[in-house]
Amino acid sequence: AVVRVDGVLTARYPLSENGSFGLNGGTNTLVIEDGFAWLSYADCPDKLCMKQGKVHYTGQCITCLPNHLTVTVEGGEDNGIDFVT
Repeated sequence: AVVRVDGVLTARYPLSENGSFGLNGGTNTLVIEDGFAWLSYADCPDKLCMKQGKVHYTGQCITCLPNHLTVTVEGGEDNGIDFVT
């Protein structure tokens, strides 16, 4: 899971290691468990980032617009989608 604030890389966490991590000075909390990542806490007013659920496929992203935060799954497991042109 790659964490960016204002587009700047601030942290990387492997989905293979369980844990809970404060992000962006404590505005959000990232939980990683059993290969999934999700935001369990956010101090933003609408909490939409928390409602986005768990991610684990490459390319999936959780976004907290008020806190300028994104958590994106990069590398690792394929999402199983093939594109044909």
